Amino acid sequence: MSQAAADALVREADELFRTERFADAAARFERAVTVFPPHAVGWKGLGQALLSLGRPHDAARAFDRAIGLEASTSALWGGALAHTEIGNQVIADHYLRRTLERGVGSFATRAYRRGARAIDVGCVADRPHPGQCTFVTVGLSKHRWTDPARSRVELVLASNVDDPDVCGHILASVAFHLADAGFYPEPGTVVRDGVIALEVGELSYRLPHIYVCAPRSWELALPIAVAQIFPISDREFQEWSAIGRERFEQALADRGVDVGDLLRSGT
Repeated sequence: MSQAAADALVREADELFRTERFADAAARFERAVTVFPPHAVGWKGLGQALLSLGRPHDAARAFDRAIGLEASTSALWGGALAHTEIGNQVIADHYLRRTLERGVGSFATRAYRRGARAIDVGCVADRPHPGQCTFVTVGLSKHRWTDPARSRVELVLASNVDDPDVCGHILASVAFHLADAGFYPEPGTVVRDGVIALEVGELSYRLPHIYVCAPRSWELALPIAVAQIFPISDREFQEWSAIGRERFEQALADRGVDVGDLLRSGT
């Protein structure tokens, strides 16, 4: 059979997957890759269907095939999820990192520890704007939230301070806190005292809280959810408490506040 026949099977499978008929979708995807083995989209779809059926080992093999043929962002993310489920953390972390790099650029990572746990933070120079650095967690998305409807998520921070002892420490500590508290980083929420508890010099007292927003500056198009965090002052926290999320973010924009400026006063 031809690629055209496999394409038709994949279209059928996609529709079955959208209606959550995962077993039927998996059967169609499997037929597609049987008749045309180089079908990267078919292998990716098979991985997604098998993962939805609770078959992570089989899903991981399917995603591996898809990535070997065409390393799409969605295949990489699916592979990261599947390998996390079966405990292949080295492969899972590799796929997760490649997924995030599609959005923020290539980065080196540094590990931050809390007890026996560790989370990596990557750093990208001159993103999202020249003179700033993007710091991104690599591993918070392994955490399962109590509400299964909550997406797996990573955090980003833009900063004109390129010191990983400060920015990487903030990101990692917030990630540990969110996971421990079961507090999902919903845009518009605040982690009170999220910086002051870290004792990162005078920044802890000048901008002691953490605000969560959508990562608009990066124009991300990733299959994984990403939340931006940035430190805010006591006065800004009080303003947010009084006027709410939408008006608060508009007020920052109206004042021309650069939330990536960690040297600002916050007044």
